[in-house]
Amino acid sequence: MYLPFARKYRPRFFREVVGQEVPVRILRNAIRENRVAHAYLFAGPRGVGKTTVARIVAKALNCLRPEEGEPCGECDNCKEIDRGSFPDLIEMDAASNRGIDDIRALREAVSYTPIKGSYKVYIIDEAHMLTKEAFNALLKTLEEPPPRTVFILCTTEYEKIIPTILSRCQRIMFTRVNENKVVDYLKVICEKENIEFEEEALRVIASVSEGCLRDAASLLDQAVLSGGDRITVEVVEEFLGIINRAKIREFLKMLIDSRVDEAIDLLRDLYEKGYNLTKFWENLEEEVRNAILFKSLKRPESVLEDPDAYREFESYPLEALLYVENLVTRGKIEARTRTPLRAYELAVIKSLIVKEILPLSKVITAGITVKEAEEAGDSLEERIKSLLSPVAWKALESAERKEEGGKTVFLIEEDTYNTFSEEFVRVRESIPEVEFRVLKKKVSRERGTTSLF
Repeated sequence: MYLPFARKYRPRFFREVVGQEVPVRILRNAIRENRVAHAYLFAGPRGVGKTTVARIVAKALNCLRPEEGEPCGECDNCKEIDRGSFPDLIEMDAASNRGIDDIRALREAVSYTPIKGSYKVYIIDEAHMLTKEAFNALLKTLEEPPPRTVFILCTTEYEKIIPTILSRCQRIMFTRVNENKVVDYLKVICEKENIEFEEEALRVIASVSEGCLRDAASLLDQAVLSGGDRITVEVVEEFLGIINRAKIREFLKMLIDSRVDEAIDLLRDLYEKGYNLTKFWENLEEEVRNAILFKSLKRPESVLEDPDAYREFESYPLEALLYVENLVTRGKIEARTRTPLRAYELAVIKSLIVKEILPLSKVITAGITVKEAEEAGDSLEERIKSLLSPVAWKALESAERKEEGGKTVFLIEEDTYNTFSEEFVRVRESIPEVEFRVLKKKVSRERGTTSLF
């Protein structure tokens, strides 16, 4: 019978666990020094090893020949736990056994001593699914369990565990696995299975899995079925319905350079080929964010896994990147109420204004005067418009304005200013010659109505 990669290469020892160094160190030390708590809460994203580590804990506690907190993997107890037939390891799925009657049955079984091992271990998966009544029924048992009984609650939604349960457990936090470690994990599987691969293809799988090793292994399984014994970027992109990050960054450059025709042609091509445009746009949003981080941080390597990939954005003004990030975000929001292709095409068309942002950066950094900038073809209105969203510019355009002390002062109603305050502040900071004056609402004495006059 075929065994999927996610099960075949599931860690059986602490030393095989990938990307969870802190939880592994805490638990190995607790077992080695005989300081095991009576209840643990393993919390973290899906597929990062919570239940797997819980089984390794059960194996280490019941191993007949443990070494430095690590199970031997060869004794009868270890083999039975691996097969899922060990009588003192009880796994319970709280998603389907979430009621108070299920917990009462568990409480009755807890009172019996271990049958074969040294410890009786209860693993309650998806613990956040338990009802409030079930949680309350479990409280006393968790606080004072019988000797040599260990509870391990696993959850992907830590915030749903009630405080009274949290206070009775030692909390072990699991994190998403670093992308490079996921790639290394996939390489090991490929080498053991004699599968040829392109490293970039594995990186695409690792990126899509979002730090989830189980998802990564399952996707690798699919890639093998799709591409035979050679996994390429094209194969992975085809069955996932995505395009790789290098191509997404090329699309981002089209937006910054205002190459609207090329960008829309690419969007339509993806749509016609059946790619998931929503996923593509989400990846674009992530790439814009990474480009902004690279441009803004002194040490981008502390945040980005592959900072060199964003070096090509070093020459672009930060203002342009921020504007593109804004239109990408707005495109994502608009796609909720209309066809994604239409929403994204409209967002691409809005990138035409990026060309007007580029000279603004040069004006600020080079210290060019307003007069020189206007002589170069950038009017005050164009400079202001380049910093605002179309809706904010429309509101400002209709506002009254006047000249005071060499500045252009816009008289704006209070509600309008509050709605676009962040954008107006950005304009004021970038263009000192512009000022805003807010027209406060006056309270009418009759019936509490308001008036601007």
